[in-house]
Amino acid sequence: MTVSGKQTDLDKPVSTRWITITVLAVALASGAGGAPLVGALRQSVQEQFGLSFWSAGAGVGIIGLAGGILGLILTRCIGGVGRGWLFRIGIVLSFLAFLLYYFIDAHSRYAVLALAGGWLIMSLGRNLSGISNAIFADLWHRAPQAGLILLHATNSIGKVVAPLLALIVGVSLTSNAAVYGIIWLILALSVFTWPRKALEHLHEVERLQYIESRKTRSVLRTPLFWMVSIQFALIAGSEAGVTSTLPAFIEQHREPLLGLSARDWSQVVLVTMLLGIVAGRFAAFRLSQRISERGIIKICLACMAAVIPAVWLRWFIIYLPCFFILGITFSATWPAFFALASRFYSNDKTILSVAAGVCTLGGVNGFILLSSFVGNNPDNLPWAVIISVAGMAIFAICLLLLHTRIRGAINHT
Repeated sequence: MTVSGKQTDLDKPVSTRWITITVLAVALASGAGGAPLVGALRQSVQEQFGLSFWSAGAGVGIIGLAGGILGLILTRCIGGVGRGWLFRIGIVLSFLAFLLYYFIDAHSRYAVLALAGGWLIMSLGRNLSGISNAIFADLWHRAPQAGLILLHATNSIGKVVAPLLALIVGVSLTSNAAVYGIIWLILALSVFTWPRKALEHLHEVERLQYIESRKTRSVLRTPLFWMVSIQFALIAGSEAGVTSTLPAFIEQHREPLLGLSARDWSQVVLVTMLLGIVAGRFAAFRLSQRISERGIIKICLACMAAVIPAVWLRWFIIYLPCFFILGITFSATWPAFFALASRFYSNDKTILSVAAGVCTLGGVNGFILLSSFVGNNPDNLPWAVIISVAGMAIFAICLLLLHTRIRGAINHT
């Protein structure tokens, strides 16, 4: 296989270019469909469905976590169908979620129930399509760190799409669901056009990894595996807490500029932070051949200090670039840590992807829940942002404590 993803590990060269393109396209769409979408539409949906800041966050958190757990159960039950099929099922479910959102009548007595059902379907779909991490690690087997950072860099571009689309088509759930529904329908159709030979080769690579993993103790029964997996909850949760809370914080605590309304200005600031994520991931992709995973993570973690001036200083000339720098904190940390973990769990990438996905969903929804509880009083929104960023500080401490164990484990593989 070449670094561009044109060939597989097996002896006979097989083009996987179309698979690479569609996986990146799904990552792009997934980036827009998570916490950034919640942040962009949250205020509007709360008003439309009569939800409080706390109840909306609690619903997103609890139902999203349930979707992640259901994804882990399904993967264990039907994992034999292969990563490709699990990935496809996830994409179809994401399309169905937006289709449901499009037809929701906010005045119906079942409107909130339908809203919750759509989020459950979407959370399950996102968890299954998260297997793209394992697929991409195989496609980029010679440089998995670079491949995974590229995948998440593409995903970060999608994060910018949600607030930008909200500025273009408005913050109505129906109009956004129509756009995203069309996108996910196209993706659902495209993944069923993958070349059969390329799928067979990827499935063979997966089968060989499964045979090797069967020779060892199940990773699900090892404490280290779950200690590693929980770190994804801290990384993703911290980002989600900030992303979902930031628009409300800006709307309540900052004066709008450029003649924009308070709500539109909050989207501009959110986009600024998300651009920091995009810039950080592409910079990390360029540096990934020269800097180790830990080096990239350290650079990202150093940027979280920007949260203090971003939250407490009201001058836009200070808080705007600080939010951009804060975005770098969330940029390459997740993919760099996944690349580090996948080197040790090289034969268990599927279950690692799903476990990381479950923990990611748990972290995302848990931090949205926590930040919603803290920020339910508008005066406490600054603390909601700071507490969310504290998740990255906890991750930094855990990484330091886990360093010896992870390094020792990798050295013995």
